[in-house]
Amino acid sequence: MSERQPTKPVGQPSSKPAKHPTDVRIRSVKFNVLMNMIVTTSSVIFPLITVPYVSRVLSTGGTGHVAFAQSVASYFSLVALLGVTYYGVRVCARVRDDRAELSRTVLELLVILACSTTMVFAVYLACLFTVPKMNAQFGLFALFGLAIWLSSFGVEWFYQALEQYEYITVRSVCFKLLALVLMFAFVRQRGDYAIYGLIVVVAGYGSNMLNLLRLRRFVDFRNCGHLNISRHFKPMLWFTIASISSGMYIQVDIVMLGFLGTTDMVGLYQLVSKIKSVLVTAVNSVGNVMLPRLSYYQARRKERQAGELIAKNMNFVMVFGSAIIALLILLADPIVALLGGADFAESAVPLRFVGIAVMCSAMNIVLANVMISKGMERTWAMVNAIGLALAVLANVLLIPQLGVVGSAISISLCEALMLAMRSYVCRGFLVGIRTSIDPMRILLSAIAAGCLTRGAIAICGAETWNAFLWLMFGGFLFALIYGIALLLCRERFVMAMLQPVFNRLHVRKTNDENNAYGASNASDGRYANNGGWQ
Repeated sequence: MSERQPTKPVGQPSSKPAKHPTDVRIRSVKFNVLMNMIVTTSSVIFPLITVPYVSRVLSTGGTGHVAFAQSVASYFSLVALLGVTYYGVRVCARVRDDRAELSRTVLELLVILACSTTMVFAVYLACLFTVPKMNAQFGLFALFGLAIWLSSFGVEWFYQALEQYEYITVRSVCFKLLALVLMFAFVRQRGDYAIYGLIVVVAGYGSNMLNLLRLRRFVDFRNCGHLNISRHFKPMLWFTIASISSGMYIQVDIVMLGFLGTTDMVGLYQLVSKIKSVLVTAVNSVGNVMLPRLSYYQARRKERQAGELIAKNMNFVMVFGSAIIALLILLADPIVALLGGADFAESAVPLRFVGIAVMCSAMNIVLANVMISKGMERTWAMVNAIGLALAVLANVLLIPQLGVVGSAISISLCEALMLAMRSYVCRGFLVGIRTSIDPMRILLSAIAAGCLTRGAIAICGAETWNAFLWLMFGGFLFALIYGIALLLCRERFVMAMLQPVFNRLHVRKTNDENNAYGASNASDGRYANNGGWQ
């Protein structure tokens, strides 16, 4: 059931600050997960439509230019945000029951973001005029410079803290539809990559303007009183280091390819990177809604509820992450053929290597949520900084030797090492929930399903089929075998998902038996009244 804050409607002025911030419901985790999965589904479906079209129209050159500019601009955005993406969720979630304190906190964070974004944007403009690879695509990089401002003032962290996933879902889907229409209307030839870049900015950051306009429903800046901005500096320090390091190592592969390789290499790899990003988003559809609730639980010392929440999330990630690793190894060729076309055939090999990065990245997000909710920002930041250093080193060593394949290997290696470090840091917590997670059952089920599916593909000669039929055959067969294997192993996540079905069937069977028993008794009574057996 949803938890409703017993408040009066927002917008009614009062001399006393409202104890609760809004007249909106703080929904259940199940509802938030459902909403986030709708966003995730749209994030999967829309690329299935846009990526094949854009890849064929712009080819490797145009998509490479856009991907490089977007990645470089995102680096500057990470610095401008100062870790507020994570810090804002935690600090706002903890004071969401006090409207006055919530309003003061949000205003203080916005002032900090205004100062940091101004300084970062000044540096970005200087680089735009002095760095040759940026100046060569001046217009495109200028467009993504606008995204730096929109990203800083999107206040997505505020809506996540208040668990407003219904609004986030509707807004996200609407802007994706708008971007889809604009793309088909204006991206028609290879020279239209700057227009495509503008559409990417609109789709990714345009909705942030709505976030700011809607903010007044939840906060009131008129009576914030004295602002104490400096109180955020110390706790934000580690969030800043962690957020910048984490964001940089996630995209360091494309940025390093842009500087060490060619535009065509970036174009080939950006298809792999997009597929990876979509899959990480899909696997982490549950984890994205966990941080506000975890912070809420930790603030109230509800350790048992927090442990149950994380255990369910980890099983979810392992079940779907293992499937993705196997499917990318088995079906990389038809996936690339459908999404990229003939020009991107070389993307199939690096795509096989990023499956590990998908699952490790999602698991890293889960453990990061644990660390953040427990106040371990300093350790989280140090681990992320080490991960960034390892990612840069791996790319410098592997890209000159292996090109796009080297980028794929380096990101998977980096994510795996990050997972190992975070697991060690969270070992006490993981030991506490070890009986609630099923890594070996999931791993063995995925290996068995993958081997059997590969054998069936070889026997049937599916590699010679149409790419769509090959993908559908392999995907359906793997899903069927994998699902059966998980059921036979009685894996906890699958059994938990099917438990409502089993319960419903059990209730129906019991009712049928009771009805049959009642009918039999009624029949006995009828005969008894007629002098049959009494």
